[in-house]
Amino acid sequence: MMGVHRWLPVLLLALLALPPAVPALERGDVPPPLVAPQQDGTPLSLATLRGQLVYVDFWASWCAPCAQALPALETLYRKYRDRGFTVLAVNVDTQRKAALAMLARIPVSYPVVFDPEGHWPGAFGLRGMPCGYLLDRDGRIVYIQTGYRASDLPALEAAIVAALGE
Repeated sequence: MMGVHRWLPVLLLALLALPPAVPALERGDVPPPLVAPQQDGTPLSLATLRGQLVYVDFWASWCAPCAQALPALETLYRKYRDRGFTVLAVNVDTQRKAALAMLARIPVSYPVVFDPEGHWPGAFGLRGMPCGYLLDRDGRIVYIQTGYRASDLPALEAAIVAALGE
C-alpha cells in the first residue's frame, strides 16, 4: 500500500500535464467554422452551409451502425432537401481508401468530407460513433444523436421537421 502513495504525486503531475479535454458540444452551441476536403479535393466549410438545416454525421468504414445510418440519412436528405435540409457526412477514417470502398457499396448524394486527422471530431468533442448533430439555419445545435439504430430514425425525423418549422 505504501508504494501506491509514493507514486500518487507523480501520477497526478502526469495527469496535469495532459492537454485539457475538449468539452463536448451541447444543444445551443455553435460549432467552429471547420473546413475539410470533399472527394474531389475541393474544400467544404461548415460555414458555407449556414442558412440550411444541416445534419453533421460523423462516420467511419469500420463502424457497423454507420453503414446502416448512411442510407437512412440518404432517405431523409432526399425527402427534405427541397425544404432546406442537407446532410454533411464527415468521414474519420485514417485511410481514405476504406471510406471510398464503403461509399462505393453505399452511395450517397449528400456532401461527404474527409477528416483523417480528426479535427472535426475534436472540435465537436465527439461522444461516440456514429454521432450526428442537427444544426439550425443559424448554425446552432438543436439535436444530438449518439449511436444509430433504425428505431432512432423517427426521433431524428421529428427533430428535422420541427427545425424546418413544419
